[in-house]
Amino acid sequence: MSNKILSNKIAVVTGATAFIGQAIAIKLAALGATVIVNGRNITAGTETVAQIEELGGKAFFEKADLTQPEEVAAMMKRINENHGGIDILAVSGAGASSDSRSFKFFKDMDIEDIEGYITSHWLTRIHSVKAAYPYMVKRGGGKIIMIGTDAGRTATVGESMIGGATGGMMQMTRALAREFGRDKIRINTVAMSFIYDALPRWGEGSEKLESNDEGKGGMIQNLKKRMLFEVHTTDIAEVVAFFASPASDAVTGQTLSVNGGLTTPG
Repeated sequence: MSNKILSNKIAVVTGATAFIGQAIAIKLAALGATVIVNGRNITAGTETVAQIEELGGKAFFEKADLTQPEEVAAMMKRINENHGGIDILAVSGAGASSDSRSFKFFKDMDIEDIEGYITSHWLTRIHSVKAAYPYMVKRGGGKIIMIGTDAGRTATVGESMIGGATGGMMQMTRALAREFGRDKIRINTVAMSFIYDALPRWGEGSEKLESNDEGKGGMIQNLKKRMLFEVHTTDIAEVVAFFASPASDAVTGQTLSVNGGLTTPG
């Protein structure tokens, strides 16, 4: 992929103050896009913007809570007014925030857990796409990339609601690809499993899914054992960059798993 292939593009990256979202923001800026860094933490967002600028890129911070549709809508409106539109939307964040729920067996969930999984892993994506879509139409097209978990494609113990919510997002991606194609907007999903440099920050989950004091056993350790290759945040960013670039103009409605060979879904 050539340098500055995204010059003159406005890219919004949600949940971009750390880990996967931050890696995506840095990558898109390196390719020439003006990147809008979204997050709830102003300090972390400002630091991400500074990091991009130090590397020669251009970025701005926009504060909004992805779980609050009115905040997301107001943010997208500000971006349109200040930057003239939106060309690229990479929807990350919320699913592994410091206050997100961890892996639980269905029997251990309460109603708040169930609603929380759906909100963080699906509704946050819906809010972002709904708010950005009109401004992409006015620009004559665009690229939307959804970030989710491979549990939406492969049944995973402890991720019934996480995977269920993400599976709904993936089906939505396929349906929206048909609708949005009329407006020259492509939409795709990047799915992942364990990311080596983005350790989960979830709270307590079901006991048998957690690692012991020696770091043995548990859901994460079992995933790592089954992976053929390590996956890092920059690997996710590279795939997002492909979907954001002209190289993917013939691709829409697809889900691409970046999981180090953990599973090979069809």
